[in-house]
Amino acid sequence: MIFGRWFVCSAVFVLVSLEATAAGRSQDQQVPPLPDPLSLEQALRLADSKHPDLLIAEAAVQYARAKSQLVDSENGVKARVFARAQLIQPNEIAFDQSHNDSRLGLVVSKRLYDFGRSKGKVAASEAELQSREFLLVNARQAQQVKISELFFSVLLADMQFLRDNEDMSVKFVRMDRLRERNKLGQVSDLEVMQQEARYQQIRRQRYQSQNQQRLSRTRLAVALNRPGQPPSNLVPPDLKHLDRNLLEVEVLQEEAVRGNLAIKAVRASLEAARQRREAAEAEDGPVLTGRAEATAYARRSGSYDLWRLAVEIDYPLWDSGTADSEQARAQAEVFEYEGELANLEQEIRLAVLNLWLELDTLRIQREEMRSEVDYSDLFLDKSRALYEMEVRPNLGDAMTQVTDAQLNALQTDLRIELAWTELDALTGNLFIASDSVQSVDEQH
Repeated sequence: MIFGRWFVCSAVFVLVSLEATAAGRSQDQQVPPLPDPLSLEQALRLADSKHPDLLIAEAAVQYARAKSQLVDSENGVKARVFARAQLIQPNEIAFDQSHNDSRLGLVVSKRLYDFGRSKGKVAASEAELQSREFLLVNARQAQQVKISELFFSVLLADMQFLRDNEDMSVKFVRMDRLRERNKLGQVSDLEVMQQEARYQQIRRQRYQSQNQQRLSRTRLAVALNRPGQPPSNLVPPDLKHLDRNLLEVEVLQEEAVRGNLAIKAVRASLEAARQRREAAEAEDGPVLTGRAEATAYARRSGSYDLWRLAVEIDYPLWDSGTADSEQARAQAEVFEYEGELANLEQEIRLAVLNLWLELDTLRIQREEMRSEVDYSDLFLDKSRALYEMEVRPNLGDAMTQVTDAQLNALQTDLRIELAWTELDALTGNLFIASDSVQSVDEQH
C-alpha cells in the first residue's frame, strides 16, 4: 500500500527534470544509461563503477604495490653493461703501443645479506600494501552505505511529495468552498483569507517537496557516477532486516573490533611501522654483496682483468647520527599508529553502541508506526462512510492522515534497514554487490 502510488508520483519528477536530463545526456553519451526502473540491487552493483572516491583508494593500492615491488628489487640480481671509447698515448715501455684503449664490460651483483635490513623493509612494504587493500574494500563498503542512504532518500522524497500534494489538494478544495460560501454571505472574508494563507503555506511545502525529489535523484546519480542521469523510477526495495535479531551490544562491539576494515588497515600500518623500525635498527650493520665482472679490451695490458668474482662487505663506522635519527623516527611512527589504533577502536565501539541503541528504539517505533497506520486506515473508512452519508466533509483530511502515517512508517522501516547496513559495514560483514570485488580477508 505504501509503494503503490510511487510511479504516479515519479511521473511528476520526470516532467520537471526532463530538460535537465536532456542537457546532461549529451555529456554522458558514452556512459550506459541507468535501468528504468532502478532497483536497489542494481544501484549497489553500480557502486564500484570507477567513482572518484574509489579511484583514489585504488590509486593508493597501486602506489603501495609499486613501493613493494621497488623494495623487492633492491634485493634482486642487478646487471649492467658499461662501455668506454677512448684514445691514449701509451707509455714508451708499454708492450702494446696501440692508441685505442676502448673497453666493454658486464657487471652482475646481488646483495647477499644485510643482517635484517632488507627483511624488515620487505615485510613493511607488504603490510603497507595490505593496509591499502583493506582501505579500498572499506571505501567500497562506505560507497554501498552511501548509495543505500541516497536511494532511500529518493523514496522518502517521493512519499513526502505525495503527502504534500494530497494536502495541497485538500486545502485548495476547502478554500474554494469557502470562497463560494463567502459569496453567499455565509462566512467572513477573514475566514477566507485564513484558509488561503494555509493553502499558500502547504503549496510552498509541496513545491519544496518536488524540488527535493529532483535534488535527491541528482545526488543518487552522482553517487552512481552518472551525474547527468538522475533516475526517474525506483523499484521498491525488499527490506530484509526489519525483523533481524539484534545481538547483545558487547558481542557486536567485539565483532567490530575484530572485523572492521579500518581497524584492520591501521593494524597493518602498525605492523609496517614496526618492521620499518627493525629495518632502521639494522641500518648501522654491515652489508654483504656478491659481484661478478667480465670485460673485453681493445688493447692488451698486464693490469687488465678479463673477469672478476668478488664478495664485498660494507660496514659503516660513523654516520653523524643518521641511523639513530632513523630509529627514533621509526619508533615515533610506531607510537603514532598505536595511539591511532586505540582511538579508532574506541570510536568503533561507540559507533556500534549508538547503532545498537537506535535499532532498539526503532524496533519499538516500528510497532508504534504500525498502530498509527492501522488507526489511520480505520479512520479513513469511518470518514468515507460519514462523507457518503454527508455527515462530515473531512474525507480529504483522513486521506492526508493515512499518507502521513504511511510516510512515518516508511521512514522508520528505511532507517532500520540503513542502520543494519551501517552496522554490517562497521563489523566488516557488509556484502559488496560488485561481482568483480574479492574480499581482502580471502586474499590474506
